Amino acid sequence: MNLTFQEAKINLDNGVWLCIKVAEPAPAREFVLTKKDRVYSCEIKEHRGKRSLEANRYYWELCGKLAKAVNTKPENIYRSHIRDIANYETICIQTKALDDFKRRWCSNHLGRFVETRESKIPGCTTVLAYYGSSDFDTQEMSRLIDNCIQDCKSVGVETLPPDKIQAMKEEWGRG
Repeated sequence: MNLTFQEAKINLDNGVWLCIKVAEPAPAREFVLTKKDRVYSCEIKEHRGKRSLEANRYYWELCGKLAKAVNTKPENIYRSHIRDIANYETICIQTKALDDFKRRWCSNHLGRFVETRESKIPGCTTVLAYYGSSDFDTQEMSRLIDNCIQDCKSVGVETLPPDKIQAMKEEWGRG
């Protein structure tokens, strides 16, 4: 369950309670009324808008045109752009667990991939685990498309006019 909120407070009545004023009261209410006697976990992070499907479609359209122009696969261009965005986690992992981690991280995700570096810790490997565009917010998706547009222009591939691209970006922010 994902809930958004702007206000929070602490209540010290019989323990320490984190109270949040949610923007989606119905699912919060349903959770409280139907929760089981179990331990739950919760992650709180700053809310960022999701990228739109229209943004994704336009990116892949440009990526396909660029791939034809430079005689490569769209997936190669995509992964190159993902690397340029540099949205990754740095993880130190036991070398013997590396193959299993790679398989799980990359499974069913074209844009997720890993790069490895030597670790100073014996028996470990430093891993850069890159996120794919399906994990991107609007700002990251915008940068991904900007990079593709720049690459397209450098090889003469036509893109939308700047005013239309700006209008799409504004729409992505509301998506």
